[in-house]
Amino acid sequence: MLTLHKLTLYSHIAVGAVALIVFWLPVFARKGSKFHVLAGRLFAWGMTAIAISGIVMTTIVLIDPIGIRSPNAELPMVDAFQQSESARTFAAFLLMLSFLVLAGARQAVRVLQVKDDRSQLRTVPHLALQMAPGLTGIIVGPIGYMKGELLLVIFAALSIASTWGALRYIYKPQLQRNEWVLEHLGNIIGCGIGAYTAFFAFGGRRFFSEILTGQLQIIPWVLPSVIGVTAIVMVSRRYRQRFRIGQEQPA
Repeated sequence: MLTLHKLTLYSHIAVGAVALIVFWLPVFARKGSKFHVLAGRLFAWGMTAIAISGIVMTTIVLIDPIGIRSPNAELPMVDAFQQSESARTFAAFLLMLSFLVLAGARQAVRVLQVKDDRSQLRTVPHLALQMAPGLTGIIVGPIGYMKGELLLVIFAALSIASTWGALRYIYKPQLQRNEWVLEHLGNIIGCGIGAYTAFFAFGGRRFFSEILTGQLQIIPWVLPSVIGVTAIVMVSRRYRQRFRIGQEQPA
């Protein structure tokens, strides 16, 4: 289990590093060009791989927290229990984030493929995946509240909101013409938020540890979301005007 966890972690980090760069390629490429499509697919595939590897790793920790976090330590029963509880709580949190990224990547790809034909989004596998972040958020949120972990509460709320938004899009009575463009963009940017959140919160921890202490350590976790949500609002406004979304008859 430990070997599998390590191999998965190395793959997770390698793909994540590439995804940080690939994210910007479709942003600056001409929309609809072959390069834009190829770069977008690479990013979506990369984020899917990152999410799946995250699910594998967190599941392993949930099953055997001590074997993964302290494989060679001989801990007293009380310490082992506390460490197991802490490791499982954080693993559940990361599992929720992995589901959040995977659901976003899949929604972005499928919306682009089916466009206005949302009947193809109403399949059991796709709906189950879109519900996964919200369901785990319902579990993680109360745990974070009881433990006084604001970070868990914030991202649990985001996960629940993501599920609500996806299901609302899938089942809303009518879509405005070209509204699928906004759904695609929102989910792709959301995946980018996930990639950069992981980078700043984990990879950038050494750089920020001396500057951001105490409650300020939450900033690397939250800042990418603040920037990303702002970008979604601005980009959505731009593309609403470009594609005249909301200015024509519903699709």
